[in-house]
Parts: sequence; structure tokens; C-alpha cells
Amino acid sequence: MFKKIILLISSSLLLIACNATGPKFSQLESLDINQAKVYIYRPWAMLDGAAAPTIQIDETDRFDLSNGGYEVITLPPGTHKLTVKKGAFMSNWRADEMNIEYKFEANKNYFVRLSAELQDAGVYGNVISISGSYGFALIEESFAMNELQEVKKN
Repeated sequence: MFKKIILLISSSLLLIACNATGPKFSQLESLDINQAKVYIYRPWAMLDGAAAPTIQIDETDRFDLSNGGYEVITLPPGTHKLTVKKGAFMSNWRADEMNIEYKFEANKNYFVRLSAELQDAGVYGNVISISGSYGFALIEESFAMNELQEVKKN
């Protein structure tokens, strides 16, 4: 019993330490007539909450995305590949690499959501079993605007 309490407290502290800590999202940035604006965000979730997977743009590491965090990037018009990969050394992000390849247009906003959703958890003796699903996709602005209100700058 004591071990479970210590594990629970340690896990909680680790999750809190790995959340995004910047200012809360408040509004969209102004558009640049020659660039696309891409909001890449990750709603807070328990599954892999302490992990910060790396986001790549056109096979170049750009940033690690914390739980409950977001980043805004600008891209020149054209086709770009966005990738989520495991992250830095000791990252505990468990999902396989995920990719989006899309033709972005200038003077437009785009919204990309990274999700890790807990589906089931259980304790069987000394074994903890956790399962969930992961997603990385372009989504509609109306849906993204509701979720962006809950995230902070990475």
C-alpha cells in the first residue's frame, strides 16, 4: 500500500513538472500575407502526460511539445511534412512516429492537434496496465478554438 502511495505522489509531481508553463492562449496571431500560420497544440491528458515528443517540420527538429502546450509556426506556401517523434533522450512518449503531409496556403491559419487519450487502466497484482490511443491531425478552426483556450505556450 505504501509503495502505491509513493508511486501515485511521484507520478503526480512528474506530470505537473512536465506541463506547459507559458502564458495561456488568448487569441490568434495576425496573419502574414506571404506565410501560413500553423497552431500545433496538445490538450492536457493523463496518458504520456510527462512526455514531450519532438515536432519536426520537413525532417528538422523544431520543438518539444509539452502536455497542455502549443506552439505557432509560420511556413512558406507549399507542401510541408509535420512529424511527431519520440523526443529527447529519456522521453517516455510511447506512440509510433506520426506524419502529416499537407499543402499549406499563404494567409491562412491551420490547426494541428496532437492527442494521447487514456482508454483503460488497471492494476493486476504488481502489474499496472495502461492503454490508450494517439492522434496527430489537422482539425477545423471551430473545434481547435475551444481547445486552445485550455492550453499554454510551450
